[in-house]
Amino acid sequence: MMRKSVRSVALACMAVSLTFATQILAEDFYKGKQVRLIIGSGEASGVDILGRIAARHLSKHIPGQPVIVAQNMPAPESIAVANYVYNIAAPDGLTIGAGSAGLFSRAISQPNIRFDLNKFTWLSNIYSATVIIWMRTDFPCQTFEALRTCPEPLKFSATARGSTGYGLVPELLKDAMKMNMDIIYGYRNADADLAVARGEAHASGGDLIGFMGGGSVQLMNEGKVKILVQVAGRKSRELEKLNITWAMDVVPDEQKRLFSMLNPILDLARPYFTAPDTPKDRTEILRTAFVKLVEDQAFRDEVARVARIEPTLTAGAEMAEQINAMLSQPEDVRKRVIELLQGN
Repeated sequence: MMRKSVRSVALACMAVSLTFATQILAEDFYKGKQVRLIIGSGEASGVDILGRIAARHLSKHIPGQPVIVAQNMPAPESIAVANYVYNIAAPDGLTIGAGSAGLFSRAISQPNIRFDLNKFTWLSNIYSATVIIWMRTDFPCQTFEALRTCPEPLKFSATARGSTGYGLVPELLKDAMKMNMDIIYGYRNADADLAVARGEAHASGGDLIGFMGGGSVQLMNEGKVKILVQVAGRKSRELEKLNITWAMDVVPDEQKRLFSMLNPILDLARPYFTAPDTPKDRTEILRTAFVKLVEDQAFRDEVARVARIEPTLTAGAEMAEQINAMLSQPEDVRKRVIELLQGN
């Protein structure tokens, strides 16, 4: 009996030592390394603004403090970076993708995508988005009621149908509120905003971080544009101060189930992820680093100063659960969202 007890203690000590050694090796792994943080959008978008701030602060929270290099891989809905991280990047924890909420709407609507959302290694979400619809104040119809019967269609500059802020949200609102609105696809993010500034379009969309961190907020300060509505899982405290309508307060009851599917997508608006099958020890190091990043006052101060939003954390494991729930919505809800995304 004594011999068995001694053996059990020895095995337990070996297991603890092995776990500790594995952790030390994982922490040493990042020393002297370079981590690529690939931003799935063009420059000056909401994804880019937050991604570059994260890149400047994340290294100090990773043991070994690797050099983090941010680069852009622009494509609608962050599809290019998702394909790259899923299909090409090595599962070594040295490549991090920074995506948008559009990544999820694309995955819902396109059966031929080259990745499985449930197989990514989800690290963190650091911002829950508020999508806005904003419009010129010189357009003759300025309320939802007026837009239903407006003799002139509201021209909305958009990027692609799969985009959340420039595609899914305006399509849902147009359908729910019966607005006389023409959604014109094909713009890049910055060009969609410029189209409104030039008078080529009457309205556009996108997320609050891109609007507040870009040039369009100046047009609002000058009284040339206004925010018509906010769409999010919860009301934005900043927009509530401005008395901006929350979509769930005005959307007809029969349409609210569709928005209930949309809201989780917005809650994971700035997802960070790495390749499937990334080693668990490196996954935990990166997940912990993102937790510390969101708690980092220097990071929070820069985000507040540059992007004028407040970072919010959804941990990697919780993200995986929310994504699985989103992909398991009732068939009729999922079908209608896909129809709107595909223009049916």
